[in-house]
Amino acid sequence: MGNGNGVNGSDGVNRSDGVNRSFGIFNSYGVDNALFLADKPRGFTIFGKEVAGERFEEIKKNLFNKLKGWRPKFNNIFELYHKVGGDWKRVKASNICSTLNSGEEPKKAWEDMPQEAIDYIKSLPEFDVKMFKRITGIGVLAELGEKPSAKALTKDEFMKKYEGVGRGSQ
Repeated sequence: MGNGNGVNGSDGVNRSDGVNRSFGIFNSYGVDNALFLADKPRGFTIFGKEVAGERFEEIKKNLFNKLKGWRPKFNNIFELYHKVGGDWKRVKASNICSTLNSGEEPKKAWEDMPQEAIDYIKSLPEFDVKMFKRITGIGVLAELGEKPSAKALTKDEFMKKYEGVGRGSQ
């Protein structure tokens, strides 16, 4: 393998990044299961929709600003870190475990995502509610009569707010 980053299970790769299970790749980005490919350009997507590089960078900058350093937590390492007084040397690696029971349950890792970031994501024209739920496990319901930028409601908040709606008068 020549000059490349993010290369997995691939050979004959040169001047390329993000290559998986491929062979004979040159000057390409984001390649999966390819044989002999050259000059595949870098692509930019948001919720699977292609966007211009400038749009991608603008949204990424705004999103990371709203996240304020927050990241999803897929293991308990920071809990252990705080329990030992913030000393990484005292964190026992054998105690680190996943916060997820399966790949089908991502919500635990994402549940404390800042609401400001969720609202921003929902305001994007590229937003896809099903994909967001699949990735984060967070269900976002737009309140009736409002734009998709409405606050995400918990199931209990939703049930309380819309109790009786659509059931007819009793």
